[in-house]
Amino acid sequence: MEFNVFEYFKDYKRGTSGPMTPQEQGTALFLGGHLGERISPHIDACAAKAGMSRRGFIGSASGFAAAMLAVNKVTGMKFFDVSEAEAVTATDFIVDQHTHICIRKDGYIPGVNTTEKGMWFVNLLDDLGKAMGLENGTKDMTVENFGKLILDGSDTRVAIFNPFGFREDYGGKDMVPIEEQAEVKQRWPDRTLMLGGGLTPNQGVGVTLDRLQMFVEDYKISGLKLYTFDSTPARGWWFDDQKLAYPIWEKCRKLGIKNIGCHKGIPFGQFMARYAHAEDFDAVCDDFLDLNFIAFHSGWPYQSELAAMKGFKPQRKNMYSELGSTFAATVTNRPLECAHILGTLLRDLGTDYVMWGTDSALWGNPQWQIDAFRKFRIPDQLVEGHGYPQLTDEVKAKVFGLNAARLWNLKSMAEAVPEEKPRIVAV
Repeated sequence: MEFNVFEYFKDYKRGTSGPMTPQEQGTALFLGGHLGERISPHIDACAAKAGMSRRGFIGSASGFAAAMLAVNKVTGMKFFDVSEAEAVTATDFIVDQHTHICIRKDGYIPGVNTTEKGMWFVNLLDDLGKAMGLENGTKDMTVENFGKLILDGSDTRVAIFNPFGFREDYGGKDMVPIEEQAEVKQRWPDRTLMLGGGLTPNQGVGVTLDRLQMFVEDYKISGLKLYTFDSTPARGWWFDDQKLAYPIWEKCRKLGIKNIGCHKGIPFGQFMARYAHAEDFDAVCDDFLDLNFIAFHSGWPYQSELAAMKGFKPQRKNMYSELGSTFAATVTNRPLECAHILGTLLRDLGTDYVMWGTDSALWGNPQWQIDAFRKFRIPDQLVEGHGYPQLTDEVKAKVFGLNAARLWNLKSMAEAVPEEKPRIVAV
């Protein structure tokens, strides 16, 4: 499955020529999906009742709430707890497990420092960013805008930023070199955690172990975010490969790295779908009980496979998932699928093992995702028919930040949730 945002949101249209508010961005995504034609009349009726123009209403918190209410009405199922069009006070402790910068200083030049396959990925991210209100696409996914969009422009308290590697497609240098992404940590040391990445044992186990040690000693990384598909001739590797991968996990033990993430699901761009499955988590979670393994994207659309590995082995305590891009891509366009994804993960992995993530700045300002999750619920029919847990305030608090606080030793921050802060919504 090629992840193509335009396939999901064919009718997505920007309401303004300038920067969008997060609420306009979220509302426009609801209107751009296959439910858009049925939602639109409800938006018009609410705008008229409020005495506002359609454009002005869509850009407001009321417009975003009206879009969520309309989803409930047109589907006949209650996906969102929305009773009034008023923004929620920001009192949650929110840890965004999945954020990125997506540019490097020498850029991506086809035929010079970027292969044709490498440009597939760059163009995909570029188009997604432009659709989300970033006028210059990946060129706007900078360190500066990381602060404006995610830290100042949303209710996110702590952002964990993730690397891209794939150096064979990018002139022998990581797509986002660690020395450039380290600027994020330097700018916001109390609000960010940095993960190391760009490692694949297909480049040589010895080289990989040396780079891992360098990441820890020189950049003080907090954990790893890896990709089991890669750009080497081998095309990929597995976490449970005892010759290639297990030396990495043994080195992590020695270096004090306990949290190891991996892109699972969403087999985008130039990469092989087989390596996006999470089957290799099965053995490695059993063999390294003192390490935690995090499935980024929750393995979507293979999330049931991931969840089953905990559902059938409830003794497991070291397998986690996060929701980056998975929630954003389904909540506005396929709410039923979104409810099944969340329900499956919360039921089988458990409410203590699912973590919030947005994949921003790829998705622009993450505030619309935060607001949507605050209001989202699993309809009663699905709870009763599938044994899913209810999305209570307690469960949402765990997903938003308390589970990550436990994993990343942020408990003291979680206990001192700040007052609502002003948001900068434009780039």
